Amino acid sequence: MALVLQQEYDSSKFTLYSINIMLQMIGELPITDDVDLSNIIEAQVAQQVLIETKRDVLSNGWDFNMDIGYSFPQDSTGYISVPANILDISDSNGDIILRDWKLYSKSNQSALFDEPQSMDVIWDLDFNSLSHPFRNYITIRAARIFAMRTVQDSTIASYTQADEDRAEINLRRSEGFTSKPNMLTGTYGQDNMVLV
Repeated sequence: MALVLQQEYDSSKFTLYSINIMLQMIGELPITDDVDLSNIIEAQVAQQVLIETKRDVLSNGWDFNMDIGYSFPQDSTGYISVPANILDISDSNGDIILRDWKLYSKSNQSALFDEPQSMDVIWDLDFNSLSHPFRNYITIRAARIFAMRTVQDSTIASYTQADEDRAEINLRRSEGFTSKPNMLTGTYGQDNMVLV
């Protein structure tokens, strides 16, 4: 027996659903497909705000979009290029940084490396691949930003702020569910201890 997926669970449509929520916030009719998206300017603006908001939220670094010690190999010329879907990158001692989409050593004042480099990375991910708590929070936050930019009605901002706060609580609950933080065995806060 084949599994029939209901349309509401079609992950390729999550972006479209979010854009429609954003359009609803300003009293516009929903769109049905990518053709509508390419023809309706409000839908295009909503999509851009959704992408901008997603990147802003993901740049905080969450359990699902962070890699610690991700290895970047050098190419045949010694340069280490990084992909454009990196939101932030650092090494453990702050020497290696991103410059012109290549790794750069500040101490050596060079972008040439003899060996692969291990970096801590925050990745930008596709909106449709995110879990529901993150998609929901990003959508509500983007809808508030979109409405403020397009209709500039302050009552919409206050109306949706409570929804955004609830969605953020669910997002943080989801982060705790996946990352399993532990104050006894974890390292959170060790680097920012103040000794008096």
